[in-house]
Amino acid sequence: MSRSCSRRAGGSPAVLVPPGSFHVGRIAPVHLRSPSVDQGVQAFVWAVIFFLYLWLGMLAVGVEGATAFILSLVVGAAVWLLVRTRGGDKPRRYGSYRG
Repeated sequence: MSRSCSRRAGGSPAVLVPPGSFHVGRIAPVHLRSPSVDQGVQAFVWAVIFFLYLWLGMLAVGVEGATAFILSLVVGAAVWLLVRTRGGDKPRRYGSYRG
């Protein structure tokens, strides 16, 4: 069985394709998924967004700058800790299903 292959500039084979298996004009269906993001990164993003929301909101209603910053920082750290420890889904156990 012979295989055709295209070569890159360096001379190494790029793709091995059996003859007749490539259809021009057809795109195979693809299942698109969102990228996997670590739970710690998600927690940090939520904490930063919530910190900014609280800090700017407190400044808008007349709380002094230092007080608004410290309170927002404490609440942002609490949100980070909450999302970090309890924010993820529990992994499924495939072997323990009884139905």
